Amino acid sequence: MGALFDVIAIPFGYILRFCYMLLKNYGAALVLFTFITKVIMFPLNVKQQKSTAKTARLSPQMEKLKKKYGKDQAKYNEEVTKLYSEEGISMTGGCLPLILNMLLLFAMIQIIYAPLTHITNINKDKIDNASTLVTNMMTVSTEIKENGDDKQNTFTEIKSQNGDVYDVLNNKDKFKNTAKLSEKDLKEVISIFDENEGLDEYFSDEKKVTPNLKSNPQLLIFRIVEDGQGNFFDQEVRDATNEVNYEVFGIFLGDYPSWSSILVLIPIISLLAQLVLTFVSQHYTKKSNPNAPKMGGMNTFMYVMPLISFFIAFNFPAGIGLYWIAQSVFGLLQVVVVNKIYTPERIDKLNEEDKKKRKKNGKKSFMEKALEAQNANPNASKSIATSDVDDDDEEIDQKKLSKSEQKELQRKKLNDARKRMAEKYGDDYKED
Repeated sequence: MGALFDVIAIPFGYILRFCYMLLKNYGAALVLFTFITKVIMFPLNVKQQKSTAKTARLSPQMEKLKKKYGKDQAKYNEEVTKLYSEEGISMTGGCLPLILNMLLLFAMIQIIYAPLTHITNINKDKIDNASTLVTNMMTVSTEIKENGDDKQNTFTEIKSQNGDVYDVLNNKDKFKNTAKLSEKDLKEVISIFDENEGLDEYFSDEKKVTPNLKSNPQLLIFRIVEDGQGNFFDQEVRDATNEVNYEVFGIFLGDYPSWSSILVLIPIISLLAQLVLTFVSQHYTKKSNPNAPKMGGMNTFMYVMPLISFFIAFNFPAGIGLYWIAQSVFGLLQVVVVNKIYTPERIDKLNEEDKKKRKKNGKKSFMEKALEAQNANPNASKSIATSDVDDDDEEIDQKKLSKSEQKELQRKKLNDARKRMAEKYGDDYKED
């Protein structure tokens, strides 16, 4: 699944890079990127608005069908499908914008986790090498701190008390994860720690290198360079990291919100923005269709979305929260604009025009084609129906028989079935 989102992230990464080239600020670029994607999806939202209006207009007919076929759910579903196909309504069309927004969100997570990949022009191998080196250094630093004794819990202490640091760190019993590194990788880490005294302590300090950053090497590279600890990186990586402005209002967008940080405002604002969007959307829905039956499940889902917004903004880097806030704000503007331009009266008019065009052009919806295919062989339906009637009649007749007669009838049915199977497969048949 991660590979899929990586693929989706590539084209959006180019758009975000274009936005960054214009504004030279990652936070501002995220906001502009969100606006561009909302503009791209505007026609889809208009289509959804038209579909919603069509569905609302069918409420009286739906109620009639429910009263007529309320006890026959299969028949009710069939008639609803026919009604939807005649009106050109897609039963899943309303889900498409939501699905696309979620796909875009996961793509954005990949992009924000990897700013060097999507914003800079650095060679991919250099980025991968820097990320791998950071991961290896964290592994070694963590195990030195956790597994070293009182006199050897830093690289400097291990070096001062042992002739060969490599032999100590390659001990599989004491430094399990460090010993898994290749000889080349481990010696590279040892060389860097040897040249940069105290660097291992920097990596093992969770106040500077938080647990969340440890799982995102590219974000950690930004933090290391910003803290003046990145002299060991390739010069191109250092230059690009220094040039990219990965902050907004002095806030590093790779940091994660916490209750003790000002970043907690990001999930709170995200929650409030999504709540406002929910209320405004419901207001226009009720205004365009005041007589529609209440959709409890949908209403519940709409109120769950603000909580999801808070969860996402709180558990991902600040850049994701900023993007989600921008999504809600531009989404709110989009809802207002769509409802101001495409009023219920205009939507009804457009839907009528669409219906006339479909009839004139002879175009059929997917559901119409499916219904035609279903009704293409009416004899099969009649045969099934007749068979059902015969079975019902036979069941009724069996009730009139004595127990011995019913037993004999069942034996005869079983023998007939065996005979048919024997004839089908060419076996010998002997009646019981």
